[in-house]
Amino acid sequence: MSTTITVTSAAELNQALSQATGGETILLAAGDYGTLNLDGKSGFNINYASNVTIKSADPNAPATISEMTLDGASNITFENITFDYTFNGESTSYKPFEIKNSANITIKDSIFDGDLAQGVSAIDDGYGTGKALAVRDSTGIVIDNNEFYDWWKGLSVGASTNVTVSGNDVHSLRSDGMSFGGNQNLLIENNYLHDFRASPNSGDHRDMIQFSKGLGPSDSVIIRDNVFDMGTGTHAQTIFMGNGKTDPNDPAMFYTNILIEDNIIYNAHTHGITVTGAKDLTISHNTILAVDRAVTGGITIPKINVTSTSQNVTIDGNVVSGVAGHNGQSDWTVIDNVYVQNTDPSAPNHYDNMFVYYATAAQDGYNQYGVIPGSTVDTMNAGSDLAMQFPMSYDAWVGSTGVSAPPASINPGPAPAQPDSGTPPTQPDTGTGQPDSGTPSTQPDTGTEQPDSSTPPTQPDTGGTGTAQGQVIVDDYVLDIAGLPNNGQAEFRGDASVVNTASGSAIHFDGHGDAVKLGRLQEFESSDQLAFTVEFTRDEADGSDQRLVWNKGRVGLTLEDDGLVAHVQNNDAKFSKGFKVDNIGLNDTDTHQITVLVDETADRLQVLVDDVLVLEETSVDFDFSDAHGGRQWGWNLGSTRKDHVDGEISHFAVDDDVTFVDSSATQGDWLGG
Repeated sequence: MSTTITVTSAAELNQALSQATGGETILLAAGDYGTLNLDGKSGFNINYASNVTIKSADPNAPATISEMTLDGASNITFENITFDYTFNGESTSYKPFEIKNSANITIKDSIFDGDLAQGVSAIDDGYGTGKALAVRDSTGIVIDNNEFYDWWKGLSVGASTNVTVSGNDVHSLRSDGMSFGGNQNLLIENNYLHDFRASPNSGDHRDMIQFSKGLGPSDSVIIRDNVFDMGTGTHAQTIFMGNGKTDPNDPAMFYTNILIEDNIIYNAHTHGITVTGAKDLTISHNTILAVDRAVTGGITIPKINVTSTSQNVTIDGNVVSGVAGHNGQSDWTVIDNVYVQNTDPSAPNHYDNMFVYYATAAQDGYNQYGVIPGSTVDTMNAGSDLAMQFPMSYDAWVGSTGVSAPPASINPGPAPAQPDSGTPPTQPDTGTGQPDSGTPSTQPDTGTEQPDSSTPPTQPDTGGTGTAQGQVIVDDYVLDIAGLPNNGQAEFRGDASVVNTASGSAIHFDGHGDAVKLGRLQEFESSDQLAFTVEFTRDEADGSDQRLVWNKGRVGLTLEDDGLVAHVQNNDAKFSKGFKVDNIGLNDTDTHQITVLVDETADRLQVLVDDVLVLEETSVDFDFSDAHGGRQWGWNLGSTRKDHVDGEISHFAVDDDVTFVDSSATQGDWLGG
């Protein structure tokens, strides 16, 4: 049984930690707890058998820790703490907060409050100093929903594994926001890095996110759903995966298994996304835009830059001024990117023809460029999905995420804020600079993913969903798998194919970007009730995330480990975050039928697995019938973008006449309950 202990001083905190064995929650009364050292010098065991939580008793009056070292510690969570550094003449690179040789450490909902140097030099004085948090040689580290400001550099992580960095607000830094080197299984998502504050003539090499190879190249890295905004601050390189002193042509020093997707970048440096020497690299559906560099009065346009010796590279669906490094390599795929520019207002691909300027830094202090319906960006479904949420509050968005797992088991992202009211400005700052040389053709690539105006034929309707012999019937639209792909009901992408199985025809997905596009199914677009059912068999019991069904921004279904995530557009949380159910036996190679039922008028959601109710949600304001102002992307089985499907779909159907099952009668039979 867990124990809760309240302490009021540093001595009491150390005593509580010395007596803890695992499972305790230690509440800190408001006050300054000074330096906390949990290392070999502490004199007591710091490898707890299960998690020990250290948190402020009152989140509105957080306790303060002025310095901290964790060395050889395990199973500790810090929550609602202010890590408050005061400059006392230390070097610029001083590290007041460190995690070394440790495992399963979480820091969440906390503040890393830096300080400005004083009395040092004209270069340093008045600017952030010290490194906010340094992690080294550790595993199972989660840095979630924290704020970092007034530092020389923010977070650094080196030679570590299974690290998640999510939902952090990083701003007012003199140099780098986040730096990484020699890591494996690293997830960086839903962070907001903005408004850096450089020291003039300091020589700092500023990066919002920087990777280096001094500790070796990193492997299995996901950087997704982040917002990078120069705002009213100083320009910087945005995502820079550098080579340092290593040979960029040496495959032994390549970054491997790298995914950079769905990020939004507003900056004024040519290194928008730069990767030097990589293998198995995907850069997909990012929005990378130039904003005014006020220091010079001009702009430098951010691009995608990948060294040409990189192997197995995919660059697709991005909105960007140009891509450097591609010269026809046989193992590179560069398709469906929309090349935009903001220097020639008469050009069809000028920003004015692509974006709605909900916010510009000159007027609002931050940037938000939405997508004009019917523009090339819109019709090609290019760029980050985050732009679909504009206008919104970045501050509320970044603080609303939940802790995700590292890439071995990645969870969806955070909940969005509600849109801000008010009329957006109509024009951005376009600047006076010229584009970088080597900018590719302004015409978009072929192979578009456009909103589908056609409606495939459906099977006869038997009157909507209902319960018969304990089963829910969904049959307004039934996909005729046996007749695919020649019956006009679907468009196949990748290696998706129809196969014959012992129980009939099925669509096979090989786990490498396959999808079947079903079109818009227009008869369901304005429905305030929706039901869909899918029958699926994994090829391998590997627990991988697999996006089975996706009607972008409306409804969807993702497998995750041995559970699932049901996605429904709502006014309380981000669509991609969804509603998760764990421990329901889906990590096997058996065939399972999953049914999702939702009514936005009744604000009710149910999910059934093999006719057993596993989820009932009635406390959320569902809103999918006119999601995103009627913008429609259609229904997809599988995904070419993320969480690829590896298995077979043997049945799929949709309905808009929903009859819920009796949850009170079946509650005792819920899986996982």
